[in-house]
Amino acid sequence: MRKKYIVFLVLVCCVFVFANAQRYNRNAIKRADTKQQIRIGIRTGLNLSDLTSADGLDIWNGLAYYNMQGEYIGLTDTKPFKLGFNFGLTAQGNLSGNWWWQTGLLFTQKGYKLNTQNLEINATAGYMQIPIEIMYKFPVKNANFFVSAGVFAGIGIAGFTNFEDHYGEERSPRLNHEFRPNPVITDVEESTNLIGCDITVHGANDYWKDKDDTFASDGTWIFDGGFQLGVGIEWWRFQLMFVYQYSLTPLYDYNYDYSYRYKARNLDYKNAFDYFGIKDISSPRQQMISISLSYFFDNWNHGIKL
Repeated sequence: MRKKYIVFLVLVCCVFVFANAQRYNRNAIKRADTKQQIRIGIRTGLNLSDLTSADGLDIWNGLAYYNMQGEYIGLTDTKPFKLGFNFGLTAQGNLSGNWWWQTGLLFTQKGYKLNTQNLEINATAGYMQIPIEIMYKFPVKNANFFVSAGVFAGIGIAGFTNFEDHYGEERSPRLNHEFRPNPVITDVEESTNLIGCDITVHGANDYWKDKDDTFASDGTWIFDGGFQLGVGIEWWRFQLMFVYQYSLTPLYDYNYDYSYRYKARNLDYKNAFDYFGIKDISSPRQQMISISLSYFFDNWNHGIKL
């Protein structure tokens, strides 16, 4: 008899949960009568970030790669996509019909990896970010498909950059790390040097490894802003969203004035690009693909009625 009561209670609970979920579902996808509804929730997800180009990263880090003809060739590309994460608060409200706005306050981790035969860089940049976007929702049964477009702005608050130059030595510089803007190219393979080195970049005692606070380094932009595009699906209180972000602000300012480094050595240069005599390289921008899951709370009957 006890088992029958237990089974009966379980069935009653299941019916209650199902009915309650159906009520929430219908309420969550209403459009015509929720034009002033605001939903607030939490959001978390994963990021895949990269730079638009690796051009100039070697010079920015005090190196310049050349071919056997003495022509600057630089680095080709970064390692595709660095894994990061995002989390924070999100909110959305109805504008008119199927048009909605969405915003939030998120911690977003970006960065890049570069791994060539002779140079490794692992840069992490974490931002407090505010996205603002317009969404259009397509109702399908008990769900909404949507597309979105908007802008974002952020400020860097945490991050580190690891630099490792395999041309260097740990305690004392060798030929490849002498202070010279051009490579030494000879017929003797052992003395051939296809790299120019600017040792003012990492300091007098850092020959092959360096670790810096990303945003504490001069010439690194602490502000990040640009545009974003998104697509996703909503069901009940959940939202699954894919976003592409492109930064209009550079991560590094290749025109930054580092004259003080060279004046200490009685040299008249502005930065490593000036020192190596290499121009017309654009500062790198960041780009990111993210997937995030949001959960909207049951805020006073699924929204704050204004």
